[in-house]
Amino acid sequence: MLICVDLDGTLLDTIPANAASYRAALEEQGFTVTDEYYAKYCNGGYYKQFLRPLMGGDPTPEAVERVHDRKKELYKSCLPMVRPNTSLLAMLQAMKAAGHDLACVTTGSRKNATEVLEYFHCADWFGVFITGEDVVNSKPDPEGYLKAMAHFGVTPAETMIFEDSGPGLEAARASGAAVYKVDIF
Repeated sequence: MLICVDLDGTLLDTIPANAASYRAALEEQGFTVTDEYYAKYCNGGYYKQFLRPLMGGDPTPEAVERVHDRKKELYKSCLPMVRPNTSLLAMLQAMKAAGHDLACVTTGSRKNATEVLEYFHCADWFGVFITGEDVVNSKPDPEGYLKAMAHFGVTPAETMIFEDSGPGLEAARASGAAVYKVDIF
């Protein structure tokens, strides 16, 4: 059995850290975002889509990348703000010990996903990380989950997915796997 888990909002409550690092990066460019706005409109989304309205609606692709790159640099300093989903972490640890494969599928960057998973000492649990950098189509497209299944050579019937956000749940359901909604934070 393959167990796929989304990172932000599912395994870890990263909203405060993501909001703070995006806010700092945006403010350096003369823009801003509130925690509430980030949680409601950005969390679980793809940065190339949610940054545009925060940057005046029509920024250049290079400007969006500058903000995103700066956010990735600032993120590590915000990790103490992250809250773990201790129940899901314990369940994944037990599933790993029982011989199940684990995959982390996130729209986030590889750099930030690795940093936060290392911070919580669980990065080595996952046989594969599929990030926003590894797919052409981000969530709600199921591409990330399908890539994880292909990596392990399993079918949707042999896969469980834990997700929290609208786009993530849509992607998980479209993959054909069993889907479990996480709603604890």
